[in-house]
Amino acid sequence: MFAELASQFAGSGFPDMSLQPLHAPIVNRYVLEDSKLSEYLKARSAKNQYSALLRYMSRLNLSVDADIVHNTFYLPHGLTPARGAKRIVTVHDMIPELLPSTRRRLDFLTLKRRYVESADHIVCVSESTKEDLLKVYGVPSAPISVVHHGVDPRFHPDIEKLDFLPERYILFVGNRDGYKDAKVLFRAFAELSLIDSTIELLCVGGAGLSAAEVKFLEELGVRDKVAQRHLDDLSMVSAYAHAEVFVFPSHFEGFGIPALEAMACGTPVVLAHATSLPEVGGDAAAYFTAGDSVDLAAVLIDLLQDPGALADLRARGLARAAELTWHRAAQSMADTYSDALG
Repeated sequence: MFAELASQFAGSGFPDMSLQPLHAPIVNRYVLEDSKLSEYLKARSAKNQYSALLRYMSRLNLSVDADIVHNTFYLPHGLTPARGAKRIVTVHDMIPELLPSTRRRLDFLTLKRRYVESADHIVCVSESTKEDLLKVYGVPSAPISVVHHGVDPRFHPDIEKLDFLPERYILFVGNRDGYKDAKVLFRAFAELSLIDSTIELLCVGGAGLSAAEVKFLEELGVRDKVAQRHLDDLSMVSAYAHAEVFVFPSHFEGFGIPALEAMACGTPVVLAHATSLPEVGGDAAAYFTAGDSVDLAAVLIDLLQDPGALADLRARGLARAAELTWHRAAQSMADTYSDALG
């Protein structure tokens, strides 16, 4: 999100907006791979994430003269005041608070509640996240705006199919454990395979298939039809664009960017009807009951046997993705800044 918004604000579309240079080593590859943006921000590549964090923590004073300080993460040092600037805080999700078992080591170092309570304006990435925030923290003193994420223009349907991609496949993207509910998809795929023996399941991202996953897939009788890969950005676009269907079975998301990326690539999308996903997909996705592999299997079987329904989802997905752009998100954020400044 930071790189996408910074790129919009650094361009010519927001002449009244200027970003303070970072003058720091960073590990954000999306900034570093954009030569114009990294030059604009005076950013350079850090040796590793630890050296970048050390540099960040060693800067005891924020010597910036800014109207707005926008924090997109909750590390304690970010609470340092900056000459009376208004503070904007983005809340991506409340997963660590609502699902404590998912907490990572870094989550224990954050001060999310203090960020929210000290903010002049709070931005949530979805209405679902806003509802979760109110559930956990109560009504804050600062106003809350919802600014949806956008999708990068590099995600589009007009891309050649890469040789290593299966002939026909269902696509899953991201980590597979916990609330991501990959096992629900595995069970549904096993049911689908009894009817459609030519389709495969491609999992992209996350760790390689674990021994437990391999055993589970063997018990389901579909081990030879499930593969896991790590793909670069360009290959990822091709994987999205040529999938028969993209499935996102997660039962908890703050937003769900993979769903939007798939729609932008013209891929029919099937989502769990849970948290933010219906908000992102709207009427451009098919839905199943979260956690219900039987329902998911039925949705997939019906779709794959109905070319008209698949074509309709493709068209609706492309239209939905065209609505959710990073330029639109940046304009909404700029309006939020203006509101905060009164």
